[in-house]
Amino acid sequence: MRYMPARNPAISIYAQEALIGIGQTLRNRRRALGISAVTTAEAAGMSRVALHRIEAGSPAVTVGALMNAAEALGLQPTPPQRLHARTINE
Repeated sequence: MRYMPARNPAISIYAQEALIGIGQTLRNRRRALGISAVTTAEAAGMSRVALHRIEAGSPAVTVGALMNAAEALGLQPTPPQRLHARTINE
């Protein structure tokens, strides 16, 4: 039996923009450090493809993978208590 990859979950425009921004930050940091995607992925305990998905802002990656990638690049993600409340209509 052949398995098809899962589709990306539907997310809001705000969430997609946030993921793209995080991915760009990680890619920029990796490039500034002169580290390859393969080396970064290995340090984060994931495949190069998973790192590419994170850097591209894919909503299909786990939060844990995103955190591992950030930590492998010496970045500390903002704690959850820093999320701001918004109204439903925003």
